[in-house]
Amino acid sequence: MELVLDTVRKTFGGVVAVDDVSAVMPQDRVTALIGPNGAGKTTLFNAITGFDPPDRGSISFGDQRIDGLPPWRVAELGLIRTFQTPVGFTTLTVRESLLAAATPHFAETPLGALGLSRKARDHERASGDRAEEISAELGMADLLDVRTDELSAGDRKLLEFARSLMAEPKMLLLDEPAAAVAPANIGRLSQLVRRLCDERGLGSLIIDHNLSFLMQIADEVHVLDRGALLASGPPAEIAANPDVMRVYLGEDGAKDSEA
Repeated sequence: MELVLDTVRKTFGGVVAVDDVSAVMPQDRVTALIGPNGAGKTTLFNAITGFDPPDRGSISFGDQRIDGLPPWRVAELGLIRTFQTPVGFTTLTVRESLLAAATPHFAETPLGALGLSRKARDHERASGDRAEEISAELGMADLLDVRTDELSAGDRKLLEFARSLMAEPKMLLLDEPAAAVAPANIGRLSQLVRRLCDERGLGSLIIDHNLSFLMQIADEVHVLDRGALLASGPPAEIAANPDVMRVYLGEDGAKDSEA
């Protein structure tokens, strides 16, 4: 299964935020989306996930056309995203917040909708076990009973990632998952993202300004500049691309690096 973008374009007034971007992102790979501030990365995420549909072009996930679908429907198809600024229920504990994100499969009957059926009870037990497993993998086991409004900014980012896993995704779209996260926890995050891909075939499309984090875990990197796709390729190839260096360092900085 692949996430496929075909000449996706998004404008705001006279400003072109995403300029005819075409790309193929396999579900079972880690793909990085990089570029300077204002390059159109988050706008492209919003177009994919239904928060800001494209003006033209198409977006497909597997055999399903998803451009124009509402966000809840895109999520229902298995494309689960996180946000730069974590969202959630600030009065819940970490454990409760994780359980709230778990995808239910038992609401077809009145008892199921009330959480009283056997399926509902089984789901509750399985979700509790999964919440403990995920929190342990991210080094958050000791925070399960802490209210989310008492967490540090970095721990809130990790919770956002953990909640996305509770939703049983087919592919993750992670918007700055490493921002404000402590270095030790970035290591755990990197290992988990890579392991989910290698062992379970759960890939990710990731935006982050921490390039060392991205280059260590990505299979493929797409570079946006002023809304357009500047370059695509493996991390080593992108790191050596002079056009990419000019985008990040400016003309003079790129010449110094090449000298």
